[in-house]
Amino acid sequence: MADKEKYRKYCRSDSSIPVFAKDWWLDAACGESNWDVALIENNGEIVASFPYYIKRRFGIKAITMPWLTQNAGIRIKYPRGQKEECRIAYEKELIYKLLDRLPNFPIFRQNFHYSFTDWQPLCWKGFRETTCYTYVIDDLTNLDAVFDGFSKTAKKNIRKAQKTFEVYSNESIEDFYRIHKKVFERQGINYPYSLDFLKRLDAACSENNSRRILYARDGTGKVYSAVYIVWDSESAYLLMSGSEIELRGYNGKTLLVWEAIRFASTVTQKFDFEGSMIERIAEYNRQFGAVPKPYYYIFKEHPLISGLAGLFNRLTHIIKGGKSHDGQNIYREQGICSPDPVRI
Repeated sequence: MADKEKYRKYCRSDSSIPVFAKDWWLDAACGESNWDVALIENNGEIVASFPYYIKRRFGIKAITMPWLTQNAGIRIKYPRGQKEECRIAYEKELIYKLLDRLPNFPIFRQNFHYSFTDWQPLCWKGFRETTCYTYVIDDLTNLDAVFDGFSKTAKKNIRKAQKTFEVYSNESIEDFYRIHKKVFERQGINYPYSLDFLKRLDAACSENNSRRILYARDGTGKVYSAVYIVWDSESAYLLMSGSEIELRGYNGKTLLVWEAIRFASTVTQKFDFEGSMIERIAEYNRQFGAVPKPYYYIFKEHPLISGLAGLFNRLTHIIKGGKSHDGQNIYREQGICSPDPVRI
């Protein structure tokens, strides 16, 4: 049996696999034929996995991040009772084996989950890293304690918004799409993916009972803001959000984030804001009592290919008349959590 088919069975049998690493997510976000996985087995049991997305354009192949996928990277099962020294050696051995099973592409760029804390084995194999941050509420068990951890401003804005807005759930991805596009329009940026892509991803999330779309509307029925969350057995993720351009100051989104946290407490353990390296976005996340979690953006690139890809992207952006921006920051702000996902 091929590794990919083994991995599909593994995903069906292990509920602890993160949502962004599940086979159905990868099918929807990447396309069924555009991802693969490296596996290490021990006595027929998968002990390490490394799913990856293969991006192809103009004859160049890259391992990179699919749209709207916060993290990828390596997942390892550790033997119980393993001593720390043995754990580190075991981890290094499995990482090396996984890297040996990866195809040899000229560009590699992936965000690793914040639980992956030792990237040294990748460094020793020629990879580099940039440390980024996400913001996480670690325990949703006690919602009163969660709310008490909010800043005074957040509490005030939520209570004020509760008097103005009705929060409701709507299954229509088209309705969310119209709101979400406003974030990009406000900044003069082309919307980065198609409605068909959103429909495909949303259908997969809906079929697997892993998403919720929330809206805030006033007494006249006018929608001000919307948020889209996904979750797995460990955490919910604030995947996307948006507000009407002229209505952003009414705190509809702040109320929706609180409602999303409340809902998340019924289905999982944590709430991940998906982070930002933009100061004002980080400050917004922090007001909900979320704590910064460092994670690694790990990359390895052939300098000539990477330079040509970067030049092509910049020229394409100029030709299309798009607004100049820092790719890593702008996509992270919009809930697209890969640092400039190699648009080669």
